Amino acid sequence: MFADAPRILIYSAPFYPLLGGMERYAEDLASGLAELGYDVQLATRTPPGPQADADRFSFRVLRIARARELAAAMLRNDLTLFVGLTVLDVMLAMLLLRRFVVTHHGVYSLHGDTRRFSKGTVKRWMPRFFANISVSHYLASCLAGRHTVIHNGYRDDLFVPGNAARPPGSFIFVGRLVSDKGAELLVRGFARLHAARPQARLTIVGEGPERAALVQLAATLGCDDAIVFAGGQPSEEVARLLSRHQCQVVPSVSEEPFGIVALEGLAAGCEMIVTRRGGLPEATGGFGWIVDASADAIHDAMSEVLAGRSMRREPAVSAFLRDHERLAVAGQYADALALLLPPRQWHDARLRNAAAGRPPA
Repeated sequence: MFADAPRILIYSAPFYPLLGGMERYAEDLASGLAELGYDVQLATRTPPGPQADADRFSFRVLRIARARELAAAMLRNDLTLFVGLTVLDVMLAMLLLRRFVVTHHGVYSLHGDTRRFSKGTVKRWMPRFFANISVSHYLASCLAGRHTVIHNGYRDDLFVPGNAARPPGSFIFVGRLVSDKGAELLVRGFARLHAARPQARLTIVGEGPERAALVQLAATLGCDDAIVFAGGQPSEEVARLLSRHQCQVVPSVSEEPFGIVALEGLAAGCEMIVTRRGGLPEATGGFGWIVDASADAIHDAMSEVLAGRSMRREPAVSAFLRDHERLAVAGQYADALALLLPPRQWHDARLRNAAAGRPPA
């Protein structure tokens, strides 16, 4: 840590021992900023897990239960970064006249909710009053106010191509087995492909309420012997599986805020097929097939992959991935946060970034 480093409070209501995208984002950002020399503390309302925070994390973790504890933490720090928009907590920061920025990871709406006034409506309207960072240009376009766009990063120590063989026609899906993720479309498209090319194989990684229906659908379509339902897996096993498949398919039917799973597949060396939904095209950098959310379109793209065609282009893919490595993304946040600090701290923060090997953006 640098002397007189700006004190950054990251507030993430969900955190370890909960495991999910928001929790992982908060941990990666906190550790990255700490490595760049910032004085980082993470506050959360999640009770502690079995492993002591001091043993697990390179930054300080504050477990809070009351608003006054969060207020005290904000007053002790120079700037607060909110992981997601929690209305009352953000209003508290506004009342305390603290410097803060809100990061956005979703459009704050429930599928099929058409009400003109709801909690989600309020959340989409509020960003006009403060500084914002959105994880995709798509998401920024859905919310009021001005936004800096910083894509999510990936764990570049984990998601790497590897040296394992990738059998031609080996496809993989990673995600929750819920209707929004489009696994049914994938199974239907794959069934057509397998009927014509019996060597094709599909691995489905994940759990969810639609698993039984998907297993039955595969049997009905006559491709159940070519599909492996691998269940939920830890990140390490997901990375290993991705590095052993020719192509990852992300067939979402809902608008994805970004789609870190697609970025991980690209980093693991897979050919990519993603639907034209939300931020998914941004997550692949255009180095994949961008298709409509239909079984026919997914089938056609899988046929292209099985025929040996590729959308990966080097060295452009490598350059895209370098910009999304964990520490590179933390550096982008450091530059954005520096602009919200007092002038003297802004100057010092940019010097720190340069000292860490990161020229000012």
